[in-house]
Amino acid sequence: MRTRRTTTVALLGATALAAAGGIAVAAGTDDENSAALAGKIDSSRPKNVILLVGDGMGSAEQTLARYYAKGAAGRMNMDRLAFRGTSIHYVLRNGPGPSYKPNYVGDSAPTATAWSTGKRTSDGRLSQGPSTADNVPGSNAGYATYMEIAKARGKAVGNVTTSDITDATPAAPSSHISLRACKGPADARTTCPTETKAVGGLGSIAEQQVDHDFDVYLGGGAAFYSQPLATGTTGPTVVDYAQGKGYDYVTDTAGLNAVSSLDGGKKVLGLFAPVNLTTEYAPLFARTDAFLNPQNQTPPGPARTDQSVNGGDPFTGSRCTEGNRPAAQPSLPLMTEKAIALLDDDPQGFTLQVEGASIDKRDHAADVCGQIGETVAFDDAVGVALDYQRDHPDTLVLMTADHAHTSLMINAEAKPATGTSYATLKTADDAPIRVAYGTQDTGSGATTSGSQAHTGAEVAIWGTGPQAANVVGTLDQTDIFSLLNGKTPSSVAGGGSPGSPGAPGAPGTPGTPGGNGSNGSNGTNGTNGTNGTNGTNGTNGAAGSNGTPGANGTPGAKGDTGATGSPGRDGTVTCRITGNRSRVTCTVSYSSSRSATSARLVRRGKTVATARLVRGKVTFAEKVAKGRYTLVAAGRSTRLTFK
Repeated sequence: MRTRRTTTVALLGATALAAAGGIAVAAGTDDENSAALAGKIDSSRPKNVILLVGDGMGSAEQTLARYYAKGAAGRMNMDRLAFRGTSIHYVLRNGPGPSYKPNYVGDSAPTATAWSTGKRTSDGRLSQGPSTADNVPGSNAGYATYMEIAKARGKAVGNVTTSDITDATPAAPSSHISLRACKGPADARTTCPTETKAVGGLGSIAEQQVDHDFDVYLGGGAAFYSQPLATGTTGPTVVDYAQGKGYDYVTDTAGLNAVSSLDGGKKVLGLFAPVNLTTEYAPLFARTDAFLNPQNQTPPGPARTDQSVNGGDPFTGSRCTEGNRPAAQPSLPLMTEKAIALLDDDPQGFTLQVEGASIDKRDHAADVCGQIGETVAFDDAVGVALDYQRDHPDTLVLMTADHAHTSLMINAEAKPATGTSYATLKTADDAPIRVAYGTQDTGSGATTSGSQAHTGAEVAIWGTGPQAANVVGTLDQTDIFSLLNGKTPSSVAGGGSPGSPGAPGAPGTPGTPGGNGSNGSNGTNGTNGTNGTNGTNGTNGAAGSNGTPGANGTPGAKGDTGATGSPGRDGTVTCRITGNRSRVTCTVSYSSSRSATSARLVRRGKTVATARLVRGKVTFAEKVAKGRYTLVAAGRSTRLTFK
């Protein structure tokens, strides 16, 4: 039985707004960043993966939100991501096959399928191949999703959105079906009859999501999960089916906050609205010039008094009304924080997808304030993920969009073409900004009509953490699939371990022997007469000096490079508490450097003490309570339990 604990993740504080009336000039830097960027390259396979998707969030939508909320020189959480590339997101047209012509501007179903499966498909289709016609199901073979793969590897899996959880983007990695409209069992019986469970199919999107047994689903969609499993209006619903499979069902912020862990294999299904969650900002719609200035109509209409609500003040711009989402509906950053906390303690790691869905939905409606508010909330969720990644460097964080959209910033005094809607807002710089929506006529009435269209422009993909350096350049949207699954680690610059020393060279040639010493002198002759005694022998001559030593021999050839040493054993960390729990001393076996480096003691995502690590030892002068902590030292994170 898998047990888990919760982790508190601190929300990132908002970047300070520029001072009203102007901005600072020269906000850039002359620093050369090559070394810093190189230091962020990590080719190891990530333990955790967090994918954040801003639906319909093209570069125009990102920039508009940045200017409105932070000002011209401001920066958002998404700007903290280290690496950036772009993604091409065309899809396919159904036809006779086996080759299918491209559709350059697709919807969210096939674009989300691209990163979910690594394969393209046609509009409206979710993780299922194209076919001869829109109403003919394709094949599910070969369309395994990255969430299914993560689950099979033993990882925890979560899926978070501000739309209904059965909508295209969250449904792509968690279902296989020919039409995205088949959200609940009743929908599938009407629209996808050959794919229902009654005839041996996988069933509706909601039923498949329950069958996948993923750990966390958070978003809207109660209307689809409340549909009965069988024909008729009574009987068990998909919610009943989920509860029977072990899901805790929660319907508001209080219920979500009450979920503290996934101990014992528990799972969570949180549905907080019938369909989409309420937007963070109240609507402010773009309007045509004929609506804003009725005298231009034929025949002329009465003067309007509600330009600050519809279209914004045309001269100074209007600010959006915030606080539109009811407290009973959790915000996207709160759902992201909770999902990470619940998934965090799985020993195999986790995979999480987070979608800011209504960036796209309010862009369709030409609701400029609704769109901006959802982008700002999405950026807050990005901040939650990055704060977690900072303390868990084995986590890969990716951010992208499924497709681009239609909102364009134009000169604040410019009038777009007749029939094009526009709105004027006041940014954080206290300056006007004008946004035009020109892909559909919204009409001149009190409510909008028509739906703005997606565009085919490539979208950004940003990343930080292990293997994030793979997102630079121009990517195909299907390339994201291999990143989400973890690529085979590559070899990063840097030599291997040095080889063993070469064998000693051969001895030098011996020197020439020294010459013999000179003979001793003869003894004197004896006197005549009796034979004198023989003279004593002369002493031996002194020994000759040694010859000069021979020159050293030529050095031996360099030995072969030694084999790479066996992998080092895992480092250990031992800690002891002294001084009535007011002093913690830890020994870190994997660090012996004499140079002091910083070390942090983290509890529930917050740093509670800092100290210097020298020669493998660090002492924190901080009173500690019982519980779990993380020691971040020498580039590693180690979990500790103080009893």
